Amino acid sequence: MNYIKKTIKKAAFFMVAGLGLSSCSMDLLPLNEVVLENYWKEGDDVQSVVNSCYTAMQSKDYIQRLIVWGECRSDNTTPNSSADANLRNMMKGNLKTTNPWCDWGAFYTVINRCNTVLHYASEVAQKDPNFTESDYNIVKAEVKFMRAFSYLTLIKTFQNVPFVLEPSIDDTQFYRVGQTSFNEILTALINDIEECKNFPPIRYAANQRYYNTGRVARMAMYSLLAELYLWRASDASADVSSRQSDYRACISCCDYILNIKIAQFKENNYINDNDGQSIKLESVCDRDHVYTTYGIPLLKEADGSTPPSTGPLATNTIFGDGNSFESMYEITFVRNQDKNFGVGEMYGGYAKEDATSTVKLVLADPNIISTTPTAITFDNTKLFSVTSDFRSQAPFYYTDGSGSQSIYKYVLSQNMAASSSTTSTYGRLGNSVNSYVKPTADQQELYLRSKEGQSENWILYRLSEVILFRAEAEIALAGTMTGDSDGSPATATAGFTGYHNGADLGSAGDLYADAFNLISAVYWRSNPSAINITSALLPKITNFTTYGDYMTLLMNERRREFLFEGKRYYDLVRQARRNGNTANFAAALTSKYGDASKAILIKMSNMDFMYMPVARSQMKVNPNLHQNSCYLDEEESVKN
Repeated sequence: MNYIKKTIKKAAFFMVAGLGLSSCSMDLLPLNEVVLENYWKEGDDVQSVVNSCYTAMQSKDYIQRLIVWGECRSDNTTPNSSADANLRNMMKGNLKTTNPWCDWGAFYTVINRCNTVLHYASEVAQKDPNFTESDYNIVKAEVKFMRAFSYLTLIKTFQNVPFVLEPSIDDTQFYRVGQTSFNEILTALINDIEECKNFPPIRYAANQRYYNTGRVARMAMYSLLAELYLWRASDASADVSSRQSDYRACISCCDYILNIKIAQFKENNYINDNDGQSIKLESVCDRDHVYTTYGIPLLKEADGSTPPSTGPLATNTIFGDGNSFESMYEITFVRNQDKNFGVGEMYGGYAKEDATSTVKLVLADPNIISTTPTAITFDNTKLFSVTSDFRSQAPFYYTDGSGSQSIYKYVLSQNMAASSSTTSTYGRLGNSVNSYVKPTADQQELYLRSKEGQSENWILYRLSEVILFRAEAEIALAGTMTGDSDGSPATATAGFTGYHNGADLGSAGDLYADAFNLISAVYWRSNPSAINITSALLPKITNFTTYGDYMTLLMNERRREFLFEGKRYYDLVRQARRNGNTANFAAALTSKYGDASKAILIKMSNMDFMYMPVARSQMKVNPNLHQNSCYLDEEESVKN
């Protein structure tokens, strides 16, 4: 996207230190009232500032915090030798209030710009007859989406944060406000998005295809709303009826999206590939496996031959080409024009415009594959137990626990076609051979890691996450009916196959069975040849007999599907909130904090430990802020 920076300055909004924002966020100066009155006259003025909201989400600071807060703190990553002390300490659990990763300024920059649009857009609607009510409603939905997503990320990270809905355009306003509680903000965001969820179109104009994923459309609104409801429902302290209502609301939002996607597929709509050629959805979706069995049109990862003749197709389409059929919303970078330095620095690429060598601050944690898969039997206790799963190699390069565990997702495009030989594979099972063969360097095609093309999008929501949102809500909802402790019996309805609307699922047995089908659909997509070899490669519903079995299956599938996408840490936090304790959270991160002192291991039992501290610099300028109790003593928690 091209954004005109001078129009951003005309908008006359600026950051106030009282909110706790860093000085680097104060990049805009207030203008006098005459300029303000003369600026907000036409719809184009509004759209210019809306564009600046999108631009702010493209910033390196914003993207990197999505990665660092949601991924680097999880058990998916480990610091590279090139990472500085601040990042390394944070990834080891040694987080102090002076650590710059505690700075939330990039998110309040987006929030303040969105607040500014909402403040002035209604006035422009009264002045400019060409700025119609429909135009105004779409703008309102766009910025409310960006504001709500930013606030949701903040509360998932800090728990309680300053919640301001007015722009900082007047230096007489008082912005040294304290934090608002997690639940209060969450409810306000739900109400906000509910009010405008149907304002954007389902699809924008055909000649603006990327706007359907790089501009907030209706399915992005419903994806965000589904996540908001899922977080509010995942609260052990809430009454059962409220939790059930929110889980049902989450399922309903997912249904809306799934039904649209299924309809698009059935109607033989066309999409454009990266070269502008028309392709039938039938040719790019997995009709042989996922759609035929489950009725969900996911992009195919490879053909169903044994071994697969090519792949991973879906991975390259979703993360290489970008703006795919499965995308709900992604922060879009135009190739050869915009550069995503946030991803480039974290996973591999050029961190700066004038850089001459690549950087790579984080690596895949070697424990993702704790033991090399050799069996051909699905094991729910392991993340990767079979060798046929494309996600065991496409997102990262496994090296048997030694050397660099390089992250490929977002950075490289893979070309790992399996050998046609019956005696060997290129990192795929795909035949009778049941040994895991890691890919070699020459099987990787460098695609995006260059100064000219470092423009990979950052995906916020895609179809497989909507599917797994619904599956998680169904399992948790069933648990509220029968008991949601790990050992509580869970009996799925027998013979329950195919696609069903969530509204038709009444019993706990139906919910468990449908959740299993949804998870299996996502799993099958990444194991397209599994059924041709042996059904033992696939999860079997008869092996899942407790609530804990189903939730473990869900958590593992989310981890497999969204490796390095900024989801894992937040999944662990949401699970802890749902359980009312940090047992699973601590179990997942114990290996990551292996060299931590006893103090940090003790703190892991405290729910507040899951959240970041408020930066010391922000505490100094805003006396109304309260520090996270786990960081009041500022003790060192990792041995140097």
